[in-house]
Amino acid sequence: MPVPPSPFRVHEPETPGPIVVEVPHASLAVDELAARFTRVPERALAADADVAADALFGDVTLEGAALVVATASRFVIDLNTAPRVPTPYEDKLPYGLREVRRRSASGEQWLESPPPRAEVERRVRDVFEPYHAEVAARLADARARHGVAILVSGHAYPDVMFPGAADVVLGTRGGESAASWARDAVAEVARAHGLSLALDDPFPGGHALDRHARRDEGVHALQIEIARRLYCDARTLALRPDDVARVRGFTRSVIAALTSAAAR
Repeated sequence: MPVPPSPFRVHEPETPGPIVVEVPHASLAVDELAARFTRVPERALAADADVAADALFGDVTLEGAALVVATASRFVIDLNTAPRVPTPYEDKLPYGLREVRRRSASGEQWLESPPPRAEVERRVRDVFEPYHAEVAARLADARARHGVAILVSGHAYPDVMFPGAADVVLGTRGGESAASWARDAVAEVARAHGLSLALDDPFPGGHALDRHARRDEGVHALQIEIARRLYCDARTLALRPDDVARVRGFTRSVIAALTSAAAR
């Protein structure tokens, strides 16, 4: 799938509130330039995507949240991992580089060697930085309007890789990225919806929280990981519409609860 000209799309609320939701890993699209170095099997694209995460958070605009959704697959660049572009003296990418993925969670090896440095820099320049600049601008606007802003980083995780993990995992970077009232608001909604919730385990939150949280300036950030078992088939990844609707109800309630808590 080709990537649209913009590395993100934004769904606007009718009445903007203090919350911005970003969904970095739902897309399956690989742009033409990236495809020269990236031969991703269709199964791998889907297996590593946060399946339908954009749909799971699709009703948050009804509660005043701006919704920013990435249009490029994480196989192009991982928007939730800090990029590490080599210095001019390095010929190869550092060992363990994660922002350009090489093996899918489904097991396929799709990249034998790293893409050229210029290609990695292009992805950082044209996809990574514009995406995070948009998130930052939305948070700045929310804080200017309301005196406080909250980033919710929306994800969905494959149960097969994390057996025994809770229905919902709330990432807060060990409590550093968000105040306790924000964490408590999400926990209360999870209980009301009959969902088990874990804090920071096994997902403490990624680059989005590190980059955008500024608690001392009134900008809080949370990562919400939702188990795929709640809404889709583990093998085929086929969605169950009624269950998707239930999860959408949960995420909408989270935004409402956070908005209310932020106003106190």
